[in-house]
Amino acid sequence: MITVSILALKNSLMASIADSRYVFMLVNQFLAQAGKDSLFNIQLVGKDKQVQLGDGVFSIQPDVMLNEADKNDLIIIPALAGDMMSATHVNREYGHWIAQQYKNGAEVASLCSGAFLLAFSGILKGKQCTTHWQYANEFKHFYPSVKLVDE
Repeated sequence: MITVSILALKNSLMASIADSRYVFMLVNQFLAQAGKDSLFNIQLVGKDKQVQLGDGVFSIQPDVMLNEADKNDLIIIPALAGDMMSATHVNREYGHWIAQQYKNGAEVASLCSGAFLLAFSGILKGKQCTTHWQYANEFKHFYPSVKLVDE
């Protein structure tokens, strides 16, 4: 079974967490309807037992804590909201963890502005990525070792 770990980050967009989870759950549902086993073990991973999002309108409870999530085949970094440097800073503890998981063989994907945390982890050095057009100049400024592909 493939373990998909979706990060429950502070300052992230609820929709990017919920929609990512939904897509993998839907695949499992289609497989179940066809009489097949689930393909994905989907888990929300966080460093706090509860994460408030959307100015406190939403609250999510991760399935597993960051220090307990040692089996990860795919890590999803959701989109971040607001000031990217602040959003990256409040989630800085994830940076080393992401890099370590990547080193251990996990695939890592970021959605939209989640590229800032991915770049912060260091695993994008010398590689290319994209992010939301609104943050392109800021990304280029803070991560010049990453080739940003516009449009």
